[in-house]
Amino acid sequence: MRTLLIGCGDHGGGTLLPAACSAGISIHALVDSDRERAEHLAKLWLIPQVYASTEDVDADTFDGAIVALPVSAQADHVAWALQAGLHTFVEKPPAPDLDGLRTLLQHAGRAGVHCVVGMNFRLAEGVRRLRSALAAPQYGPISYARVEHIARKPVQSFSPDMSLEASLFAAQGIHAIDLAQVLLPAQRVTSGQMIAVNRGRLATLVAGDPAGGTRLEVHFGSCAAAFSHQVRVVTASGDLLELRNMSELLHLPNGGDEHVREYPGARVLWRTSPIGGGYDSAGYGPELAAFGDLVAGGPAESLASLASLLPVYEAFDELLQAEGLAWTA
Repeated sequence: MRTLLIGCGDHGGGTLLPAACSAGISIHALVDSDRERAEHLAKLWLIPQVYASTEDVDADTFDGAIVALPVSAQADHVAWALQAGLHTFVEKPPAPDLDGLRTLLQHAGRAGVHCVVGMNFRLAEGVRRLRSALAAPQYGPISYARVEHIARKPVQSFSPDMSLEASLFAAQGIHAIDLAQVLLPAQRVTSGQMIAVNRGRLATLVAGDPAGGTRLEVHFGSCAAAFSHQVRVVTASGDLLELRNMSELLHLPNGGDEHVREYPGARVLWRTSPIGGGYDSAGYGPELAAFGDLVAGGPAESLASLASLLPVYEAFDELLQAEGLAWTA
């Protein structure tokens, strides 16, 4: 697949470019308004072509595009790639608001090509370990899930047209809500709140199915001194599994477990290797490899599509409306 990388900034050039190469995706050209930066990267990675704009690109010579631009610029470039008939991988968020996502869905429906959104937490090693453990038959389905995703940014809006709340969603909330919905889908949002903090923003969403006895809680913010990520799951069996900062997976067995008398405490199911990490551990490599497989005719398992993110955007839109807030500044 002859692939075009659109956006050579810290994430595009510093993360997705090497991750794509590690996943077996060949980057044949770079596009960036900072041509000097793009040419420097092209020399480092032996990439033959550099463009200052997609207007200069002959899209017929490419099969796919990877888009990693500021939030305000991504949707237009995704639309260009789809209209050009390119299989597209776009880093989250694909659009700055719900209306923008709906517009991209229309483009994708007409294009007849694949459009995958980079949601690396879905394929991060810790989440893969958690989902693998949950597949064990003794646990049963998830009854309760809580995802907490709090970082130190943003404390300012990403662009003059975006509200700070929309910027929070673009940086942190989209990951938290999406991961929660992957773990426990089809829950209806029942309440949400923006929580008062002196720095940044903090939000919470609660969803549930009273008839089915399930509940989902999501917390995300930009008020912390450092990144904190916690996933807690309780299954129908009463077992508790907790993923701490994508580095440690704990299991606290239910009270009826046959081994509780020997040791009633939590068991460590997995810890990240001190020599591990990198693009595979963070999920960037696996999701780009899966994108390449999808284009080649493989399954879309675990990948995020524009359509799968629609309920994520809708959940946050409900919160904004309930709080009298907006996507725009």
